[in-house]
Amino acid sequence: MLLKLLRYCFGYVKVTVYGFAPERFMNLIIKNDIIIWNVETIEQGFSFYTGRRNLLDMKPYLKKTNMKIQIMEKHGLPYFLKSHRKRTPFLVGFILFGVFLYIVSQFVWEIKVTGEDTLVAENLLKQIEEKYIPLGTLKSNVDCAKLEESLRRDFDEISWISCELKGTVLTIHLEEGMLIGEKEDLKITGDIVASKDATITKIITRQGTPVAKVRDKVKKGEILISGTIYIYDDNNEVMETDYIKADGDVYGTTRQSYEDYIDLKYYKKQYEEKGKTYITFYFMNYCFTPFIPKVESENVDTCTQVHKARIFSNFYLPFGYKTVRCTEYSLQQKQYSDKVAKKILEERLDKKIMYFEQKGVEIIENNVTIEKVDGQMRATGHLILNEPVAMFKKTSGNIPMGETDR
Repeated sequence: MLLKLLRYCFGYVKVTVYGFAPERFMNLIIKNDIIIWNVETIEQGFSFYTGRRNLLDMKPYLKKTNMKIQIMEKHGLPYFLKSHRKRTPFLVGFILFGVFLYIVSQFVWEIKVTGEDTLVAENLLKQIEEKYIPLGTLKSNVDCAKLEESLRRDFDEISWISCELKGTVLTIHLEEGMLIGEKEDLKITGDIVASKDATITKIITRQGTPVAKVRDKVKKGEILISGTIYIYDDNNEVMETDYIKADGDVYGTTRQSYEDYIDLKYYKKQYEEKGKTYITFYFMNYCFTPFIPKVESENVDTCTQVHKARIFSNFYLPFGYKTVRCTEYSLQQKQYSDKVAKKILEERLDKKIMYFEQKGVEIIENNVTIEKVDGQMRATGHLILNEPVAMFKKTSGNIPMGETDR
């Protein structure tokens, strides 16, 4: 394969030699190491293939043996360039473009984050581009294993993460759930404490010593399940103290204030029927806008769509264009009726309650009232919730006796 490639690069020809002494001519060129191949016998001589430059080396032996040579076929890059010399700029441009693609393929030009929570994914993407892997980073400088470790350390809400570098795209696959720090570690000791003020309704102890009881009122930070275990002797005296990682579930009723309002008078945007669109070209951090339409109004909404150039799904390029649409609008004052305003606030409250229910929080009482006050419709009051109120708090493992007593 390599030999064929070299022959194509340097050029080769098929020739016919004929005349007085063809055998002597063949002996002379072989003796002087002139390479030929695919030799065939013809009526008055021979035909064979040889390198383009070998034709000059054969000239003395042709004269010596009174032989004539005729070129039958021409092959290879030199002949191709000669026959297409008018298209040389195109060929040079094609080669330069290939070199450009090779160079840009060594950098990261797109970062994607896949995850269940869109907000977490967007926040993670912003953090990566600002702190870890800015666009345009050399791929050889991207250590996926190190990046995964850094992201696990900085984002506690991520339970699983995997980084994949393919083409010019860095893809980060993640899942949200249990905290990364919740991995089993026998050296970790600590207590289960109250995450907020609550009245205990249920306590399940899997490991540790329960301190709080059902119906107890606890303050935020108070110990609910202690990680300190006392071992007593027959005389009911403390013989040994052990420190473990407390584990369990604690539920309690909590009170959460709720406040929301809506102005009865508001302004609504009245958009013009036709917007104005223009295109901006960009290369890395540089932008070029050939034409920007004139906008007469100060009130303008702008919508920008970025179109990134790419060859394949995982081969993005550092250039493209942006479509910018400007739509003018005027402000018109309107007013909600009391009924409509109240309905809007009720829908917002329902969404809040639905959010709690999706998190496994039980709504015991809804003490929110909606009334009209000073040109506003206000929703004020509180919700009584039954929710998990436990969180783990590390300790050094050197807790003196009696510190966990209530």
